[in-house]
Amino acid sequence: MTYEDDVTRLVGRVRREMDEELRDRVRCALADRSHDWLVEQLLNLSLSPSLPAPRDGQQPFRPEETEDERAARLARVRALSLDRTVLRRWVDDHRPMTREKLSGRGLLLDPPPKGGPVIGREHRSAEGEELLCQAKDVLYALLFGDEGIGVHLERVERELLTLTLPRAKAYTVACVLQAATEIGAHGTWRDPHGTSDDDRAANTVYQVEYGEITDELVGNGISTCLRLINELEVNEQVLYGRMENVEESTLA
Repeated sequence: MTYEDDVTRLVGRVRREMDEELRDRVRCALADRSHDWLVEQLLNLSLSPSLPAPRDGQQPFRPEETEDERAARLARVRALSLDRTVLRRWVDDHRPMTREKLSGRGLLLDPPPKGGPVIGREHRSAEGEELLCQAKDVLYALLFGDEGIGVHLERVERELLTLTLPRAKAYTVACVLQAATEIGAHGTWRDPHGTSDDDRAANTVYQVEYGEITDELVGNGISTCLRLINELEVNEQVLYGRMENVEESTLA
């Protein structure tokens, strides 16, 4: 046996021992992590390679809403009979809803920390699940609703909503924003606490035009809906949303 053979065997044995030690140490480190966090990491590892960042002209992945689901959403929107009075009441009733208040009322059940994984159904009560569904229905009605589906708002100008989410969480609102334009982007925000930086993270940017009424109540309603959706499901430290006036629009 040559000296080189001895070295090769020695290195191989040390590598196997280190591999076993590494597996044990990683296993111990993962044992303290939450089930939701582990699921999120596995999804990112398994799905990310097959979902490349979209380029101009490409449509990124989004879950398809079935005909039954769409019909059910439209029926719920019609039942809202959304007009200025109903919308004002919705905003006044739900604008104060913070994570602390949602948890205190039992709508959120021990959710993961802000900036962590998406909040799953196991962390919402039945009432919390119903509120999340209603927030998405109201958001859909404000963005796309008209008299044909029971939305009675006199829209007088066009506004543009730009919403940015981590790509791994974009599915949470994809069906609601089905008529929106999607753009791939990278995050630039750094968490001052160092726990949930967004720097260089893969993001999806949604842009959708909607009709505003005279007192900008639609914009207030959209902001209220997005805050609720973030608190009940998306779970970002900051959910980036911007609304701005559209001077000229092909949709006007």
